[in-house]
Amino acid sequence: MKLLKAIGKQLQHPRGLFGKILFAWMTRMTITHARWTADLLDVQPNDDILEIGFGNGANIKLLLQRASGGTVTGVEISETALEMASGKNAKAISEGKVILHLAPGNTLPSTDGVFDKACTVATAYVIEDPGAVFKEMYRVLKPNGRAAVTFPIRENFMRFKPVGTEGFYLHKLADLETAFRDAGFINCRTERNDRVKFGAHCMLGEKPDIN
Repeated sequence: MKLLKAIGKQLQHPRGLFGKILFAWMTRMTITHARWTADLLDVQPNDDILEIGFGNGANIKLLLQRASGGTVTGVEISETALEMASGKNAKAISEGKVILHLAPGNTLPSTDGVFDKACTVATAYVIEDPGAVFKEMYRVLKPNGRAAVTFPIRENFMRFKPVGTEGFYLHKLADLETAFRDAGFINCRTERNDRVKFGAHCMLGEKPDIN
């Protein structure tokens, strides 16, 4: 039980050597979720993209490959993640193509309306108030910008024993969809993928054009 609790805490906020090992494992589990999310977002070569919860930075690299003429900005609460992602994306950071911040998703260090796309993958169940994060994603998107929120299918993920420890918020899909719409997104839809680990849902929406 102590081991499960330790794993659970690391899943919520990975740190240190154990955190680095866990990030490597998590990336193997979720990189297909990330590729699927990028496909659904229809990332374009000149897009400026935001990722919340970038982990070890593997998805930052993937997004930049698709947005080769744009930029990718990442936000994370884990110092271990920042260290790993900075190393993995060192060249792109030096070129100003990747910008990484140590900050929570509910208080993004960006001005209004600066990103074409925004995404977060496999973070929804470790955020107590995902609606606050969705509102920030909405704020920093340009008009007509698109957002994607991808997370494991709840019923499948609940079978993963570490999530039974404290600190996980296994939000119901309907509640997440309501919070996403309440943040202001329009043309919302939820896609499902049963071919990835745990299965996954991806909520997609757009920020309306205010003109």
